[in-house]
Amino acid sequence: MLQRIFDTWASRGTAVAGAPEWLWALPNPERPLSKGFGYAFTPDAYWAQAQPRIVGELKYGAKFEPVAIAEAVHHAHLLRRIHGGEPIVSVVITQPNYWIRAAIAELDSQKILHVEADLLTLDKQTFLWLSCPHSALGTPSSMPGGLPLGHDWTSLRWSAVQGEPTWIAHDETHKPPFLQGTAVMVSRVRNDRRYEWVLWTGKLPELGTTWSLNDWAEAGSFWLWDVEAQGTRTPPAPR
Repeated sequence: MLQRIFDTWASRGTAVAGAPEWLWALPNPERPLSKGFGYAFTPDAYWAQAQPRIVGELKYGAKFEPVAIAEAVHHAHLLRRIHGGEPIVSVVITQPNYWIRAAIAELDSQKILHVEADLLTLDKQTFLWLSCPHSALGTPSSMPGGLPLGHDWTSLRWSAVQGEPTWIAHDETHKPPFLQGTAVMVSRVRNDRRYEWVLWTGKLPELGTTWSLNDWAEAGSFWLWDVEAQGTRTPPAPR
């Protein structure tokens, strides 16, 4: 599904929430079959016309996501060897993945980026929610304008995520990419007239803990605002 969405990225055929501005502005990518040292490879997404050039690795599964870092960096290096020019930026797009967050944070490089994705389905429509967990957060302020939440949410302090239409409310004890404990994240839906916002509210894992699959499943809940809804429901404010 993720590959299909990015193959026709510029067509805006799938509703997208959040998404870094640089990613949203990209055209459809190429997928050139390329030859390395005795083998061939095909990148998931290659934006040869971007400045700088970008190669992307897409992983959306329960296993092997950390391998995406090696694949993206490999593709960037080989494509530069083949075509010449300046270094190519690698971007890894995965489900929320703390292994990859830690590896990217340790590398501390502007040549490899990490974007996390959630694929949500409502009434047979697919939504793609994208956000960069490493982006800096702005100065905490009041709730984003137009967000349809009740008065019990107004006491929260919201921080804008740099470079995308996303806001996060948390206790300000920890910093990206490892926010911990109770948190709320909300993004505007960029390209759908019916659905305006998507929100997640719940608890994030803390350092030194081990979570089961059931813990992850019950960690929080997603909310999507439908302008055509017959009634209005809002999630309870986190405590």
